[in-house]
Amino acid sequence: MMEAHPEMELFVGMDIDPTALEIGRGHIVAFLAGRETNGAKDSSLQGMLRAYTHVKNFKYIKQVLGSVDESLAVGSSGVDGILIDLGMSSMQVNRSNRGFSVLQDGPLDMRMDPKATLRAEDILNSWPELEIGRILRDYGEESNWQFLQKQIVKARETGGLHSTGDLVKLIQRKCTISKGRQGWIKTATRVFQALRIAVNDELQVLEDSLHSSFDCLATGGRLAVISFHSLEDRIVKKTFLELIHGGEADDEEDDEDDLALPDIDDEDEPWFNQRVQGRNGIVLTKRPITPSQEEEKLNQRCRSAKLRVIQKA
Repeated sequence: MMEAHPEMELFVGMDIDPTALEIGRGHIVAFLAGRETNGAKDSSLQGMLRAYTHVKNFKYIKQVLGSVDESLAVGSSGVDGILIDLGMSSMQVNRSNRGFSVLQDGPLDMRMDPKATLRAEDILNSWPELEIGRILRDYGEESNWQFLQKQIVKARETGGLHSTGDLVKLIQRKCTISKGRQGWIKTATRVFQALRIAVNDELQVLEDSLHSSFDCLATGGRLAVISFHSLEDRIVKKTFLELIHGGEADDEEDDEDDLALPDIDDEDEPWFNQRVQGRNGIVLTKRPITPSQEEEKLNQRCRSAKLRVIQKA
């Protein structure tokens, strides 16, 4: 984004994971050093770009922006653009000690914030059976949730579950042989997703973050969100409609059609051609933007990504 926008004056990066933030900070420092070197040769780079990074969840964006520049506080100038990139990074999945991978043995952790106290192991070994079932049903959208909740609680009689390997073995034993390898992997992926969402309270945090971020936008500012599964995308879609209309939004697709503006043909921004207008703003993506086949070939993990954008009035 910095490369694409040499006019940028302020960049603020936020991540709740200190490891991910440290990697990002390294890229930013290297870019700024190169920009300073090239600035003497290129007059378009003469403007000063301030860059800050904070180990904070996006729900604290008002607090972070206020600490960077008081003029960015709510009710003042606001910011021109905010990008929220949800989900896990490959780095997090590939590190077995984080507990996110179904294919690598590690602790049942799953915390995005290492300072948080709740871990997946705590949920599996101490939460009430009904709560385990609710998590699997609502956060994992797992059809076999009732059977799995009973098996998870039953495992406590023999010492409980203490590693991702323990949990995967339980799932493998309980998946029917007819499903094969792909069957247990899909089930395990849904179970791991459910636990990760519960550990990090991801869905409530997402909704809070969307409201806080929209408040921080300047007039004409845009909020873009990349989600990676249906639960996230559903919340983004519903909350965007609530934000532009200033109240509860019906999550029915047909209702969007009634609010849509005519299709537009914008040569500068060909990535959207349908909008939804409200008194507080415009949803620029009536339908989410998804990866092209070419992008999926380059990065297979992007295949479930959906991008939605809202603009403040």
